[in-house]
Amino acid sequence: MVTVSVLVVNGALLAAGFLTRAQAVLLFAVVEVPLGCVVGVALAAGVVAQRRRGLGERESVFRVLGDSPFWPLVRAEIRAYRSLWLWMRDRYSDIEPGALVFTASKGTLVVPAAFAVATVIEIGVLHLLMPWWWLRIVLAGLSIWSLVALLGYVAVHRVHPHYLTDTRFVMRQSGTLVATLDRADIVSIALRRRFAETAPTIIDGRLYVPNADGTTIDIVLTSPVTAQLPALLAKRRKVQVVDRISLYVDEPTQLISALSEPTPTVARTASAECIPEAR
Repeated sequence: MVTVSVLVVNGALLAAGFLTRAQAVLLFAVVEVPLGCVVGVALAAGVVAQRRRGLGERESVFRVLGDSPFWPLVRAEIRAYRSLWLWMRDRYSDIEPGALVFTASKGTLVVPAAFAVATVIEIGVLHLLMPWWWLRIVLAGLSIWSLVALLGYVAVHRVHPHYLTDTRFVMRQSGTLVATLDRADIVSIALRRRFAETAPTIIDGRLYVPNADGTTIDIVLTSPVTAQLPALLAKRRKVQVVDRISLYVDEPTQLISALSEPTPTVARTASAECIPEAR
């Protein structure tokens, strides 16, 4: 965020003629070099501390990065941009070859569309009210960047749909694996609309994986499975055992039909391509 802000401000001041190229580079260096030094020193100190505990160099680096409070945010943002790129190319991420894809994306563009309209209006208002055009450029750049970031987080959900293989049904939400069901463990699957829950949760042994319109399918299992609710920080992901599931998919009747087949015929969907997830 700091780097993006500095680049936007530098570019605006340079375009407005308030800075020369040399001054713009110097301003960037004055902000980023000390910040980079602080981050580098902190990383080095953490690695040294881990090495003293007997860990290898590679293990130490990953341990320090994993313990950093900023790493989940950085990783989430990188993942969002990557998902946006896949979405633009109409591809999915981490789909097994030959799997059937079941999306849950209806209605997910309502908020981003409203935000995009508000951003365009905001840029127009700023253009009329702000007397300094370089400041208008800075604020417009930040508004556009925030819109791209929002679309990226929407893309994370859209490019990580549920999918069905010949042996299991994999449920995902916001790019996180929620639960994996063995097809042999599914006792029943039925079409049922529930509107009470609009966010992933677990209540009385029932896992809810909804969207803004609730859920469309109920699944009952012969034996409990472990389910994990999505969260930005791994330590905040709630893990429980469930034996009933309420799920939203865009085409519930197709999922019921596919899971009801005694001998599944798994055909690769035209829109699903296996893209290995960046780790």
